[in-house]
Amino acid sequence: MVLRRLIDRHNQASFDPFYWLAVCYCSPEFERADIIAPPSHPNRETLNYLVTGLVDPPDLEDEHLARPEGASRWVNVVGGLQQADPSQSVYVLNMELWMHTLPGAAGGGKRWEFESEHVPLVRTEDAQVRVLCGAFKHRQGSIAQHPLGTTILDVTLNPGGAFTYKAPAENTTVLYIFGGKVYFGEGAQVCFGKDSFLRMCGGEIMASSLASGGRFLLFSAKPIAHKKPAVCPENEEVCPIQK
Repeated sequence: MVLRRLIDRHNQASFDPFYWLAVCYCSPEFERADIIAPPSHPNRETLNYLVTGLVDPPDLEDEHLARPEGASRWVNVVGGLQQADPSQSVYVLNMELWMHTLPGAAGGGKRWEFESEHVPLVRTEDAQVRVLCGAFKHRQGSIAQHPLGTTILDVTLNPGGAFTYKAPAENTTVLYIFGGKVYFGEGAQVCFGKDSFLRMCGGEIMASSLASGGRFLLFSAKPIAHKKPAVCPENEEVCPIQK
């Protein structure tokens, strides 16, 4: 297991309304039942998202990530899931997001749990976009409407593909790349590889990839000027499995 704390108590003031974001690269034995949901809170919403079948595993020498001989898992392919060849390494990405809610908002205390194969999917010539929250190209996400106008997308760029999303300028917009290499901006000369975490300035987001393709998560929401620091979970609460 490898855990990345992207937003926590040390930097949460810069990412309002998001105040906790962590990703965990887990072994093939990972099971959804091993995730312990945090206690409900009226001023907090939480989202857990599992991505299975990472083609581009983390660059880590960790014996816990070794694939057991003869094991079989599932991988994402265009058109759905298929069983992985026993000789292939398959990893699970477990993402946990916590965000503030508006006082008295109907969504306070809610928790959502999604898996990549069950999220609405938009296919274009250049990309496959899984819509967790909000909408993309008129396709409503698993969370269709949110009080903060939140959009959460899981974007897979085909080799040589491009993707554009226009976020409101006032939004807090962040990206986490977990596969391939991605360029951001028109005529960009610098690419970002897996495990890159970026805060964008709002407006139009332009992403492109060359031969490697790429995959990233996009989070965008209106800040709510939450002044009091929020309590963040311990690592064991986010990804308690130690397989």
